[in-house]
Amino acid sequence: MKHSAATLGALSSAIAFMFFTGFDTLAKFLSQSCSVFLVMAVSYAAGTVIMIGYVLVRHKHQHKAVFKMTHPKLHLARGITQIIGQSCAYIALPHISLAEFYVVIFTMPVMTILISSLTLKEVIKPYVWLIVVVNFIGILIALRPDQGLNIWALVLFVGTFVLACSLVLLRKMMRTESSEMTSITTTGFLALGALIPAVMSFEGMSLAMFGWMMVGGVLCSFAQILLSNAYRLAPAAYAGPPQFLQLVYGAIAGYLMFGDVPSMWIYIGGAIVIIANITLILRQPRMADGQNE
Repeated sequence: MKHSAATLGALSSAIAFMFFTGFDTLAKFLSQSCSVFLVMAVSYAAGTVIMIGYVLVRHKHQHKAVFKMTHPKLHLARGITQIIGQSCAYIALPHISLAEFYVVIFTMPVMTILISSLTLKEVIKPYVWLIVVVNFIGILIALRPDQGLNIWALVLFVGTFVLACSLVLLRKMMRTESSEMTSITTTGFLALGALIPAVMSFEGMSLAMFGWMMVGGVLCSFAQILLSNAYRLAPAAYAGPPQFLQLVYGAIAGYLMFGDVPSMWIYIGGAIVIIANITLILRQPRMADGQNE
């Protein structure tokens, strides 16, 4: 059976976010014993080296084309937004459960769609605005701000918005840049961005911790490549929503690794966000196949 490019893009996105969840879980676990910036610096540096090695082996006779940067400023802009967004996310991560983490992160697909419509002129239909409102209601139900504002959730929300901007830049970059080079510059910038705070908070690490950070590098490197391919194959309206699967991934990982049991409100709010994003996918098959780009 032949699948459309948009379908393959959505599948690539779903697998990418599974790898991202694995890395998030590992970062939360390791941050109990060391600085989260140290985890980021070592893992992203390893990821950068892994991807360079992957390109050298996989594209033996196409190095020049793969490593070419047609628009360096876009790579710089995405690198900066990634540093800011990821820093906010991982600073907040040790202070909230994985379920809460992903409920906030779930606002990213719709943010990406809205920003794409304004900056890349991707078509957006009126019902998407309704979905935006439903997503916001789901977030409020899950986080229960009436019970007191969680400052870490607010920090994460800011980071999520910046990361949505980063995904819009990724969509634009995929028109001229290779997936591999985009992934290399992204993880490279993230490693550099985490280096200074990592050095300032360095207290030593065991060989086992270093090994797990290497595993994190593998996870984030392949996640970046898969996500870049997803945004090459499909518009943001189709490549973004599979991120909702992180609620499932995160709930399982949180329970197995940390014994986190999500509250009823997180289940209800998360379900609303998931349904909203599924609706978004089902309502726009034409856009998904690239007919409205």
